[in-house]
Amino acid sequence: MCRVLFFLGILSPLSLSLAGDNLNNDENRTEAASTAEVIRVIQPGVFDLKSTDFLIRMRAWGVGFPRRGEPGFEQALSFTEKHLLSTYPQITIRQEFDTKNLKVCEVRVANGSMNFSREAITLGIGWHLEDETGRFGPYLLAQLKAKRMSLGVWANDYNYAQQVGKVLTPSPQFPNLLHGGKGGFVPRLNYWVTSFGKIHRPGCSFYERGRGALTSQPSGIDCRICGGRNPKR
Repeated sequence: MCRVLFFLGILSPLSLSLAGDNLNNDENRTEAASTAEVIRVIQPGVFDLKSTDFLIRMRAWGVGFPRRGEPGFEQALSFTEKHLLSTYPQITIRQEFDTKNLKVCEVRVANGSMNFSREAITLGIGWHLEDETGRFGPYLLAQLKAKRMSLGVWANDYNYAQQVGKVLTPSPQFPNLLHGGKGGFVPRLNYWVTSFGKIHRPGCSFYERGRGALTSQPSGIDCRICGGRNPKR
């Protein structure tokens, strides 16, 4: 019955956590001392949470991080892996789903003693998303401290796009065709090459996961699942 209600959208995935979980409800949120484990870090602040009843992708509430290729990305990824991977965090749902279909949550680790988002902001690993939190006081103070001490991203001379979840109007560009390039428009396929030298093509479950880089001229070992440079038929 619970599974039927879940697929109908009546029950949220976290309400299907194990019977041993302790749930405390107030008018704004649901908190879970969860037995669910973080099994995978997708990118800074984004992770997969798995229990016996569900596997769901989540994003840490109120904090933004550098994107791949921007200064501080590797540090943010390492921070997320260090503090979340293989842990059993306490989860507070703040938004059912954002525009990227991620469940937005407040995350506490180390037996609830550390707020993941606040710690990231305090150390300058990421920045406070004021519009998302409604200028949440503890996060504001943490960011003021990081700015004053020029920590992390605040020490970089770089203009980060400090917003998430906004729907932008697409503006397609065709570099060769519209901007005077030679040879006309030639589409290129970008492969994902991991730090271990495995090559994945778009559509593969491992594409753009973990550490690696995008390239149109990959070298390494083709993925056994997607075929890498030689797609499986």
